[in-house]
Amino acid sequence: MERLKTAAYCRLSRDDEQSESIANQRLLIESYINSHSEFELTDVYEDDGVTGMTYDRAAFLRMMRDIDAGRINAIIVKDLSRIGREQIETLNLIKREFILKNIRFIAITDDYDSFDRASDSLSTSVKLLLNDYYCADISKKVRSAQKAKRERGDFIGSHAPYGYIKDPENKNRLIIDKTAARVVKKIFSLYISGYGKQAIARILNAEGIPNPTVYKQNILGQNYKNSNRLFKTSGWTYTTIHKMLQSRVYIGDTVQHRSEIKAYNIHKKTALPQAKWCIVENTHKPIIDKADFENVQRLLKTKASTPDMTRNISKYTGLFFCKDCGRAMNKYLSRKKKDGTRYIAFKCATYSHYGKSACTIHSIREDELDSIILDRINKILKDAIDKNISEYIRKNTKNNIATDNREDIRRLKSSLEACETRRKTMLAYLSEGIITAEDFAFFDSENKSRADIIKQSIISAENPLLSKQSRTSEHTAEIEDILVNKSIQTVTRELLVGLVDKICISENENLKEIEIFFKFKAAPFFT
Repeated sequence: MERLKTAAYCRLSRDDEQSESIANQRLLIESYINSHSEFELTDVYEDDGVTGMTYDRAAFLRMMRDIDAGRINAIIVKDLSRIGREQIETLNLIKREFILKNIRFIAITDDYDSFDRASDSLSTSVKLLLNDYYCADISKKVRSAQKAKRERGDFIGSHAPYGYIKDPENKNRLIIDKTAARVVKKIFSLYISGYGKQAIARILNAEGIPNPTVYKQNILGQNYKNSNRLFKTSGWTYTTIHKMLQSRVYIGDTVQHRSEIKAYNIHKKTALPQAKWCIVENTHKPIIDKADFENVQRLLKTKASTPDMTRNISKYTGLFFCKDCGRAMNKYLSRKKKDGTRYIAFKCATYSHYGKSACTIHSIREDELDSIILDRINKILKDAIDKNISEYIRKNTKNNIATDNREDIRRLKSSLEACETRRKTMLAYLSEGIITAEDFAFFDSENKSRADIIKQSIISAENPLLSKQSRTSEHTAEIEDILVNKSIQTVTRELLVGLVDKICISENENLKEIEIFFKFKAAPFFT
């Protein structure tokens, strides 16, 4: 009698007991084959650490290919649950793939043999049903445990977000990956400086910086697969930059449970609304300063239009809009004059795309806009300096609630510590080449001036004779920034992002009106 070419199939999931080990399964199957002369072991197929609720298993798929190729005509497993734990799918598999293809299938401990009609009984269906119930129960327990971990801020993902790695001493805790963190800082810095997401992607690709998927696979050596990545995409993309700029993980927060499966046996995930996300703050060290992150979120909401990603970069990007149509104002370079001069100006994006039938040009030169901005900011500075500063703050800040003097001192000391933290951050940026020595010198001068004012405020607050005068409402950081500078000579991207919420330009019969909305409490300025 010709012996059956037999496959030994073994599977072990992470939830199975040690007694179900691959080695034990294999030993049982080999013993069975040795005691039954009609079988000849052809190959052993092992899926270790894979759930029985999916049939997308490497060894299982290889075995199925060998069946189709005619290399196997018998399969032996320890029990029915090894081949699969989902009742309906497992029954269909046995009938459709094994019995109809004349493949003999044996589950040893369940006393099942597909060539024995007595095996095709109610007991087989009951056993598969119990396997199904077991999976549902395990899935419920796993989800409950994961929920508890998420709510206490434990990271439970398979792979850490780009910029972080899992702590070797605690896999549920994230620590900074210095190499990737430098890239994250660069992305945020470029965006704040006015570069669009596509432009940033091009810069990173031009510099040969591996994207997150390539970095995790080739640099960190992780078995990482990005299911959202396009098949042939190996570089940075607009979408990758967009997601990173929105990710709160970079300010030290853990955000999880953004999607879920409908049921234990339906593996397709469904996105959840943000209200159902599990967010725990301050679970790990941040890469990005919270103030910078908030500025980026505000800029993202403006949806600034930047058609030419390489040349349409401006310090006003994301801040300057046409009031009449709501679209962004685009930068352009004027035509050469007879004397050879040219200048930078802005015009309405709607006008650029659709012409004067949709909106008017709203054109304004950049140097004219700079002059208007400087004039308004310096007027506010002069008003603040000429008046009693505490009285000015009391009248102009959003929160007009008196606070205890001790709370003022605590807050001022906290602000002073923040100055030192920012200086250390900028020193790190300097050492990593993210900013230039000139940029650092400018920042350091401004930061020192701010620290000096805070120190003087602390001295005044601690003096009992001045305590009543020092009781003012908690003023905003933006007001402090203005008071530090005293006089502004140049409009910079940093200045605009820190102080201005948005700028609008309207046009009526060739008369233009500029409206400036500041981030601190002040009436909109018209000119």
